Amino acid sequence: MKQDSLSSTDVREKNAKRLLKYIYDHGSVSKQGISHDLAMSLPTVTQNINRWEELGIVEKTGQFESTGGRKAYGYHIASTLKVAIGVSILKEFYHITLVDLYGRTLFSRFFHVPFSKEEEYYQTLVSEMMLMVRTMKLQDEQILGVKIAVQGLVSTDGKQFVYGKILETDQFPLLEMIQQRIKYPCAMIHDTEAAAMAELWAQRDISDAVILYLNRYFGGAVIIHGRIYQGCELPSSILEHMTLYPGGIKCYCGKKGCIESYCSAYALKRNAGEPLDSFFEKLRAGDAGAEKIWEEYLRNLSIAINNMRMLMDTEYIIAGHMLRYILPEDINTLQQFVDAESPFETRNVKIRMSAYPEDSAAPGAAICLIKAYLDTLLS
Repeated sequence: MKQDSLSSTDVREKNAKRLLKYIYDHGSVSKQGISHDLAMSLPTVTQNINRWEELGIVEKTGQFESTGGRKAYGYHIASTLKVAIGVSILKEFYHITLVDLYGRTLFSRFFHVPFSKEEEYYQTLVSEMMLMVRTMKLQDEQILGVKIAVQGLVSTDGKQFVYGKILETDQFPLLEMIQQRIKYPCAMIHDTEAAAMAELWAQRDISDAVILYLNRYFGGAVIIHGRIYQGCELPSSILEHMTLYPGGIKCYCGKKGCIESYCSAYALKRNAGEPLDSFFEKLRAGDAGAEKIWEEYLRNLSIAINNMRMLMDTEYIIAGHMLRYILPEDINTLQQFVDAESPFETRNVKIRMSAYPEDSAAPGAAICLIKAYLDTLLS
């Protein structure tokens, strides 16, 4: 009898979670629609919806148009039941964002303040986060935590740096400087991994891909079967330190000839000898010198992509800071260069643009917290 009772409880709980996931996936739905699509009796649907309503997880959205009888109420997940704060800390600025349970941005602001190890930097950063919380009229229990995307490799628990050459934070307690000033749980994540999570969330059809971030510092991430690949010790997101030209230009990592030294936004700016805004103005106006520099940049990038393609023949997603300057014809040229680099007769390489025209690391960091919560709530 005891075993049968447990089995019945398990079935009821499974159905309750199945119903909740259906509501989350479909938005505003009626009891009748849920009953039909999930093959559940209307009393069972009503019982479960009442349970989730009492917990504040499901709420009414209004009434559907009548088809002859009484108007049916719609139900959806309370999108701000839980929210997450995402922060990206880069050398040149930091970005604070807030997302709801659907990954939708509720707040986003860039602060063009250079990274610093001084206490004033962290006090200001936390003050801006708390101002956002007050402005959005959030309660503490709504906030899942703070995920901080950083330019550096971090430990698997997100508590300390493994490698932080760009920000010079190898031994610096960055997380502690923030955590001691805020009540919400905090953790760090490599910025390219966070950005890849944002891309997966925004473009649900991604299965296998390599994402290339043409940021001020180059970055990358590998996605396999819809998941961000994690290495045994080093993460997958350090494609920038693959050697492009042995003995070439020195990289900040200490090696020479890394992809970073040829395919980052800084590398293009160095070769152009001017800010990217003015460089691309000249390029689009037909300046021959700018065209030569841009072609060299695209050819270097095509060699990098072709090298990766020999290991992982999949699609490539172009993302990051330089996306604002890149036109569809540039992608076409890049595809031609990549195909020309291949020693084999193959189908044309597939390259698509990112869903994010600006920094995606901060929203991606927040989405990591949302996804972890949903995995628990819906399964």
